Amino acid sequence: MSLLRKSIIIATILAAYIAIVVFATDANIGNNVCDVSKKDLFNGTQNPNGECVTTVMGEIPSKNKMVSTVILFPIETTKLKAFQQFTIRTKTINLKTGFFDDPVKQYYIFPQTLDNKGFIQGHSHVTVQRVLNRFAPLDPQKFDFFKGLNDPADGKGELTALVEKGLPAGNYRLCTMVSSFAHQPTLMPVAQRGAQDDCVRFTVAK
Repeated sequence: MSLLRKSIIIATILAAYIAIVVFATDANIGNNVCDVSKKDLFNGTQNPNGECVTTVMGEIPSKNKMVSTVILFPIETTKLKAFQQFTIRTKTINLKTGFFDDPVKQYYIFPQTLDNKGFIQGHSHVTVQRVLNRFAPLDPQKFDFFKGLNDPADGKGELTALVEKGLPAGNYRLCTMVSSFAHQPTLMPVAQRGAQDDCVRFTVAK
Protein backbone atom coordinates (compact mmCIF):
# COMPACT_ATOMS: atom_id res chain seq x y z
CA MET A 1 0.00 0.00 0.00
CA SER A 2 1.44 3.38 -0.96
CA LEU A 3 2.27 6.02 1.59
CA LEU A 4 -0.28 8.39 0.02
CA ARG A 5 -3.05 5.83 0.27
CA LYS A 6 -2.16 5.07 3.90
CA SER A 7 -2.22 8.78 4.67
CA ILE A 8 -5.67 9.18 3.04
CA ILE A 9 -7.07 6.23 5.00
CA ILE A 10 -5.66 7.52 8.30
CA ALA A 11 -6.97 11.03 7.58
CA THR A 12 -10.42 9.64 6.74
CA ILE A 13 -10.55 7.62 9.96
CA LEU A 14 -9.48 10.61 12.05
CA ALA A 15 -12.03 12.86 10.37
CA ALA A 16 -14.80 10.34 11.00
CA TYR A 17 -13.77 9.98 14.65
CA ILE A 18 -13.64 13.73 15.19
CA ALA A 19 -17.05 14.14 13.54
CA ILE A 20 -18.58 11.47 15.75
CA VAL A 21 -17.11 12.97 18.92
CA VAL A 22 -18.04 16.53 18.02
CA PHE A 23 -21.60 15.83 16.94
CA ALA A 24 -22.23 13.42 19.81
CA THR A 25 -21.06 16.10 22.21
CA ASP A 26 -22.68 19.09 20.53
CA ALA A 27 -26.12 17.49 20.73
CA ASN A 28 -26.20 17.95 24.49
CA ILE A 29 -23.71 20.65 25.43
CA GLY A 30 -24.07 23.80 27.46
CA ASN A 31 -27.11 24.95 29.36
CA ASN A 32 -29.44 23.66 26.65
CA VAL A 33 -29.04 20.00 27.57
CA CYS A 34 -32.47 19.82 29.21
CA ASP A 35 -34.10 21.33 26.11
CA VAL A 36 -33.08 18.30 24.06
CA SER A 37 -33.04 15.66 26.78
CA LYS A 38 -35.72 12.98 26.85
CA LYS A 39 -35.49 12.87 30.63
CA ASP A 40 -38.10 14.57 32.81
CA LEU A 41 -37.14 18.01 34.07
CA PHE A 42 -36.19 17.82 37.75
CA ASN A 43 -38.48 19.25 40.42
CA GLY A 44 -36.51 18.70 43.62
CA THR A 45 -37.61 15.11 44.15
CA GLN A 46 -35.52 11.96 43.73
CA ASN A 47 -36.62 10.42 40.44
CA PRO A 48 -35.58 6.73 40.17
CA ASN A 49 -36.07 6.91 36.40
CA GLY A 50 -33.51 9.68 36.04
CA GLU A 51 -34.08 13.34 35.24
CA CYS A 52 -32.46 16.40 33.72
CA VAL A 53 -31.20 18.97 36.23
CA THR A 54 -30.82 22.65 35.37
CA THR A 55 -29.15 23.71 38.62
CA VAL A 56 -25.80 25.39 37.96
CA MET A 57 -22.66 23.92 39.54
CA GLY A 58 -22.11 26.93 41.77
CA GLU A 59 -19.01 27.88 43.72
CA ILE A 60 -15.84 25.79 43.46
CA PRO A 61 -13.16 25.96 46.18
CA SER A 62 -9.49 26.68 45.58
CA LYS A 63 -7.23 23.63 45.31
CA ASN A 64 -5.80 24.17 48.80
CA LYS A 65 -9.33 23.75 50.18
CA MET A 66 -10.33 20.51 48.47
CA VAL A 67 -12.29 17.94 50.48
CA SER A 68 -10.66 14.77 51.83
CA THR A 69 -12.13 12.11 54.12
CA VAL A 70 -10.90 9.24 56.29
CA ILE A 71 -12.93 6.49 57.94
CA LEU A 72 -11.72 6.09 61.53
CA PHE A 73 -13.91 3.12 62.50
CA PRO A 74 -14.33 0.41 61.46
CA ILE A 75 -11.05 -0.14 59.61
CA GLU A 76 -9.67 -2.99 57.52
CA THR A 77 -8.51 -5.03 60.51
CA THR A 78 -11.78 -4.65 62.41
CA LYS A 79 -13.69 -7.83 63.16
CA LEU A 80 -17.12 -7.23 64.64
CA LYS A 81 -19.57 -9.73 66.08
CA ALA A 82 -22.82 -10.39 64.26
CA PHE A 83 -25.65 -8.04 65.26
CA GLN A 84 -23.33 -6.17 67.60
CA GLN A 85 -24.07 -2.45 67.85
CA PHE A 86 -21.22 -0.22 66.68
CA THR A 87 -20.60 3.39 65.68
CA ILE A 88 -19.12 4.45 62.34
CA ARG A 89 -16.66 7.33 62.72
CA THR A 90 -15.39 9.54 59.91
CA LYS A 91 -13.44 12.76 59.60
CA THR A 92 -13.47 15.19 56.67
CA ILE A 93 -11.28 18.21 56.11
CA ASN A 94 -12.20 21.38 54.20
CA LEU A 95 -15.95 20.81 54.55
CA LYS A 96 -18.26 23.10 56.50
CA THR A 97 -20.58 20.44 57.86
CA GLY A 98 -24.19 20.72 58.96
CA PHE A 99 -25.55 22.00 55.63
CA PHE A 100 -28.30 19.60 54.58
CA ASP A 101 -31.48 20.39 52.66
CA ASP A 102 -34.66 18.32 52.42
CA PRO A 103 -33.86 15.36 50.09
CA VAL A 104 -37.56 14.76 49.49
CA LYS A 105 -38.37 18.22 48.11
CA GLN A 106 -35.01 19.92 47.50
CA TYR A 107 -32.81 17.24 45.92
CA TYR A 108 -30.17 18.85 43.63
CA ILE A 109 -32.12 22.11 43.74
CA PHE A 110 -29.34 24.42 45.01
CA PRO A 111 -25.86 24.98 43.55
CA GLN A 112 -22.73 24.26 45.56
CA THR A 113 -21.83 27.13 47.91
CA LEU A 114 -18.78 28.14 49.94
CA ASP A 115 -18.66 29.76 53.37
CA ASN A 116 -16.85 33.04 53.98
CA LYS A 117 -13.56 31.15 54.38
CA GLY A 118 -13.89 29.39 51.05
CA PHE A 119 -14.90 25.93 52.32
CA ILE A 120 -17.71 23.89 50.73
CA GLN A 121 -20.94 23.91 52.74
CA GLY A 122 -22.33 20.40 52.88
CA HIS A 123 -22.62 17.11 54.69
CA SER A 124 -21.68 13.46 54.32
CA HIS A 125 -23.23 10.01 54.13
CA VAL A 126 -22.07 6.51 54.95
CA THR A 127 -23.19 3.38 53.16
CA VAL A 128 -22.41 -0.25 54.00
CA GLN A 129 -22.73 -3.05 51.44
CA ARG A 130 -22.14 -6.78 51.74
CA VAL A 131 -19.31 -8.09 49.57
CA LEU A 132 -20.15 -11.47 48.03
CA ASN A 133 -17.58 -11.40 45.22
CA ARG A 134 -14.36 -9.46 45.81
CA PHE A 135 -13.81 -9.01 42.07
CA ALA A 136 -17.31 -7.93 41.01
CA PRO A 137 -18.71 -4.38 41.25
CA LEU A 138 -21.33 -4.11 43.98
CA ASP A 139 -24.95 -3.47 43.06
CA PRO A 140 -25.53 0.21 43.95
CA GLN A 141 -29.20 -0.49 44.61
CA LYS A 142 -28.39 -2.89 47.45
CA PHE A 143 -27.03 -1.77 50.81
CA ASP A 144 -27.19 -3.04 54.37
CA PHE A 145 -26.90 0.33 56.10
CA PHE A 146 -27.20 3.93 54.94
CA LYS A 147 -27.12 7.13 56.95
CA GLY A 148 -26.93 10.82 56.17
CA LEU A 149 -24.51 12.62 58.48
CA ASN A 150 -26.44 15.86 58.64
CA ASP A 151 -25.23 17.46 61.86
CA PRO A 152 -22.13 19.64 62.26
CA ALA A 153 -18.97 17.70 63.10
CA ASP A 154 -18.10 17.38 66.79
CA GLY A 155 -15.24 19.08 68.60
CA LYS A 156 -12.76 16.63 67.04
CA GLY A 157 -14.08 17.26 63.55
CA GLU A 158 -15.69 13.82 63.47
CA LEU A 159 -19.04 12.65 62.12
CA THR A 160 -20.65 9.49 63.48
CA ALA A 161 -23.45 7.07 62.66
CA LEU A 162 -24.78 4.46 65.07
CA VAL A 163 -25.48 1.05 63.52
CA GLU A 164 -27.93 0.19 66.24
CA LYS A 165 -28.71 -3.42 65.28
CA GLY A 166 -25.29 -4.30 63.93
CA LEU A 167 -24.91 -6.46 60.81
CA PRO A 168 -25.23 -10.16 59.94
CA ALA A 169 -22.02 -12.15 59.58
CA GLY A 170 -20.18 -11.50 56.35
CA ASN A 171 -17.70 -9.29 54.53
CA TYR A 172 -18.59 -5.64 54.01
CA ARG A 173 -17.50 -2.45 52.30
CA LEU A 174 -18.09 0.88 54.02
CA CYS A 175 -17.83 4.09 51.99
CA THR A 176 -18.42 7.76 52.59
CA MET A 177 -20.28 9.98 50.13
CA VAL A 178 -19.46 13.62 50.79
CA SER A 179 -22.01 16.03 49.34
CA SER A 180 -22.76 19.68 48.89
CA PHE A 181 -25.78 21.29 50.56
CA ALA A 182 -28.29 19.88 48.05
CA HIS A 183 -26.82 16.33 47.98
CA GLN A 184 -24.79 16.57 44.77
CA PRO A 185 -21.22 15.22 44.98
CA THR A 186 -18.75 17.90 46.01
CA LEU A 187 -17.17 19.68 43.04
CA MET A 188 -13.40 20.20 42.99
CA PRO A 189 -11.31 22.75 41.04
CA VAL A 190 -8.85 20.31 39.42
CA ALA A 191 -9.15 16.80 37.94
CA GLN A 192 -5.83 15.41 39.15
CA ARG A 193 -6.27 15.04 42.90
CA GLY A 194 -6.85 12.63 45.71
CA ALA A 195 -10.38 11.33 46.18
CA GLN A 196 -12.72 13.24 48.48
CA ASP A 197 -14.22 10.02 49.85
CA ASP A 198 -12.91 6.95 51.65
CA CYS A 199 -13.81 3.24 51.62
CA VAL A 200 -12.79 0.37 53.89
CA ARG A 201 -13.56 -3.33 54.02
CA PHE A 202 -14.25 -5.14 57.28
CA THR A 203 -15.56 -8.44 58.57
CA VAL A 204 -18.50 -9.37 60.77
CA ALA A 205 -18.08 -12.78 62.40
CA LYS A 206 -20.72 -15.14 63.79
